[in-house]
Amino acid sequence: MSKVLYFDYAAFCVFTLIMVSVIMKKMTRGKLNRQFQFVLTIAMVATAFDIGAIAFDNMGERHVVTQYIFHTGYLFFHVVSSAMYAAYVVNIVDAIHIFRGKVKSFILALPTLLCMTMLGVNFFTPCVFSIGGQGEYRREFFMTFLYAAGIFYMILGFMVVTRYHRRLTRGRFVSTIAIFPLVVVAAVFQMFNPDIPIEMFANAIGLLFVALLIQSPEQVISSATGLNKITRYMDDVRNSLDNGLDITVVMITMENDKTLRGILGVEEYHKLLREISEDFLEWSRPYGYDVEWYYLGTGMFRCVMNQRIKDQAEDFAERINEKLKKGYKYNDMFINLLPIICITRCPQDIEDVDSVMRFGGELAEHEYTGRVLYARDIYNKERYDLMRDMDMILEKAFAENRFEVYYQPIYSIDSGKYNSAEALLRLNDDMYGYISPEIFILAAEENGMIHKIGKFVLEEVCRFITGEKFKNLGLEYVEVNLSVIQCMSSELSEDVRAVIERYGVSNEQINLEITETAAAYAQTTIMDNINSLTDYGIAFSLDDFGTGYSNMKRIASMPFAIVKLDKTFADIDTDDKMMKVVKNTISMVKDMNMKIVVEGVETEESLREFSNLGVNYIQGYYFSRPLPQDKFISEVKRVNQS
Repeated sequence: MSKVLYFDYAAFCVFTLIMVSVIMKKMTRGKLNRQFQFVLTIAMVATAFDIGAIAFDNMGERHVVTQYIFHTGYLFFHVVSSAMYAAYVVNIVDAIHIFRGKVKSFILALPTLLCMTMLGVNFFTPCVFSIGGQGEYRREFFMTFLYAAGIFYMILGFMVVTRYHRRLTRGRFVSTIAIFPLVVVAAVFQMFNPDIPIEMFANAIGLLFVALLIQSPEQVISSATGLNKITRYMDDVRNSLDNGLDITVVMITMENDKTLRGILGVEEYHKLLREISEDFLEWSRPYGYDVEWYYLGTGMFRCVMNQRIKDQAEDFAERINEKLKKGYKYNDMFINLLPIICITRCPQDIEDVDSVMRFGGELAEHEYTGRVLYARDIYNKERYDLMRDMDMILEKAFAENRFEVYYQPIYSIDSGKYNSAEALLRLNDDMYGYISPEIFILAAEENGMIHKIGKFVLEEVCRFITGEKFKNLGLEYVEVNLSVIQCMSSELSEDVRAVIERYGVSNEQINLEITETAAAYAQTTIMDNINSLTDYGIAFSLDDFGTGYSNMKRIASMPFAIVKLDKTFADIDTDDKMMKVVKNTISMVKDMNMKIVVEGVETEESLREFSNLGVNYIQGYYFSRPLPQDKFISEVKRVNQS
């Protein structure tokens, strides 16, 4: 009975289509891509040998040498294909380290080595297969071992992927392991039905799943650069750290990325990124699989060097720095790059992927010096540990009542007394101690907890205002800060009104502060909130004026009652030009019928200067720091009742 060939023909066609797709999509760079291409090539070669072997078997004539070559080639590449796919999927979950070491490597390679030995011996003493007098192909005793070797590698890969399945999404996990049952079932079927060779077809279907759902370029490759995406970067760093591996990350951030985009335009900017990326790949080519490149966006490139070559990272980073500093001649223009390069050793310098990401994201804030930086010199572990734990800290702060509202009094120059105060939130954690609002407010904005915090502060202020102690202080109102995220909430106006009405606070006793940054947002929701609350009778202050790049026409059109000059204006005595800026700013604000508060006043000289310039209120350490409620009450009584 002749063997059927159409399964092998179909398999070869599928392999060919996958290979064409891989090449056309440029999925040929990076360790995993090259491994997949190698697995695909081995499978194609095995299928070609199988087609040749079956074709000669079906002739019914004896072509001993040719038949031995084709059958041996098929069996050899079939076993190698199983071993290579197992290695590929182990690398997908970044668990290849569990097979490192001479003993483990030898044990892993042993089935393949024994198969090669048997196939070599088979040329002289048929023990795996033999060719009969009429050219018929017959299996011998040790053929079963070859099948067992292939199944061994499939089971091994399946076990490793299953053990580390949490490193994959559900879709990627299913796609990765789909080939295992396909190939095992096909192998068992073919072992009992040798005239219907379906193994390579099952292999082809499995690799097609992988090509479609795992080796998909839009999931892992940046279209702008051809390098790995940020998601692959995070996965690779996380897996390396989870596995206890030492890696070195060469972080490269173009300090002038935004400027380059503005000058070149989007299309030409992407061409420049592609050229830079090509150079990175070329410069790292001698390192082969030991280096992976990634593009995270906004001019941030990352190079991960594994533990085999980590000691070469310093020289490599220095060479990249020197090459990049030479710039690029691009479309008759000389493009000057300002690369900030930092060598980060993990886990020695940074132990978790979240801190790696945050540290890298803040790299552009460092001043460009032209020198290679080292994370060990600039990384503040305590700060990044704090940022990593902020979600937990905020949850615990609410659960354990660790938030406390402080008040900083605001002095009225006309009355010579405190007329108002600003509410400021403070947080003390049992592990980290005092945590700056600049840190926990930013974290709360990122995780959405800022709305809960804002409501807490407003309720605490309203509770204080309606208390007996507040009534005798002579204060007109208390200022409560709103973050940008709060201002963008469509429920802000309703929430504020609900709290004020629940506590029975007069509208005039609450003043809401928004920063210049928030005011600069041309967003309908923010304006709707401001207009709604203004109509309700609540006044607004513009905080930190002078720190941003506001549209003055827009600010003039908004219903602010008070403008608070940022503390940077307080040093007016140090610069004549600054004095002119301050005078003109104060004059402009007063012409718009707004009151003026100057923040950050610390000296009597500054107080005198601003009094002479006609500002209305002073806030700063000269009078008082922010104080807890009881101390604040004592301070206001000391001044207002003296």
